[in-house]
Amino acid sequence: MVPSEITPYISAPDVGAAYTALLKSRLHGLFPHDYHVVHISEPVSSTDYTDFSLERTNWAEIVNAGEALSRFENFEFTDGSTGRYWVQDRIEELFKGLYASRLTEPRNQPQLIADRLKQGNHGQTTNALVAQSFQLEPDLEKATDGKPLEPNIPCLTQLQFKPRRNRLHLYATFRSQYVDTKCYGNLISLALLHAEMCRQTEYEPGYILETANNSIFRNDGDARRLYSVLSDGQTS
Repeated sequence: MVPSEITPYISAPDVGAAYTALLKSRLHGLFPHDYHVVHISEPVSSTDYTDFSLERTNWAEIVNAGEALSRFENFEFTDGSTGRYWVQDRIEELFKGLYASRLTEPRNQPQLIADRLKQGNHGQTTNALVAQSFQLEPDLEKATDGKPLEPNIPCLTQLQFKPRRNRLHLYATFRSQYVDTKCYGNLISLALLHAEMCRQTEYEPGYILETANNSIFRNDGDARRLYSVLSDGQTS
């Protein structure tokens, strides 16, 4: 039987607190399996903006990134990259990179969902609010063609929006995720997408529930140093 304190579930109000708790749990072996689930109750700070931009000066006012953001951004990984690079890289990936191309080609799935939400009276029509970023062609076909390490296959597999009364919630599933380098930025990018969807559809932002089916580290040593920085040196 798994002890009661061991759980793959993390819950926190903001992105930074959720990420720090997740990092601690993964390092201290508090997960019984190699997956994780993160619930962020207040991922969005504001939808009161006019122009949508991926610039840090703009998204930092929109996303409830938490007090850990500046420490993560200033952290330098072993390969010379910084936390600031990884956060912006993940935002660019969702809105301009591989994830964006899978979500918008050949049809713009987020826009279809936004248009459906604007119609109202959606009831239980959850099948109209799902976006698939992992595609049969080219992703699955390429991955099963004898090359399991084939590049340019999205780790983000699905987005699902769930309206409840006047609030809109977002569920995101990753097939795999590096907790040390990519997770914080992925969560921030999801919160930014969440904010923009709420702004367009006039819903209040709800929670984000993120699941990673393969929760791993790119570098164990980096992860330990990073947690020490995010927790102000307290590693217990």
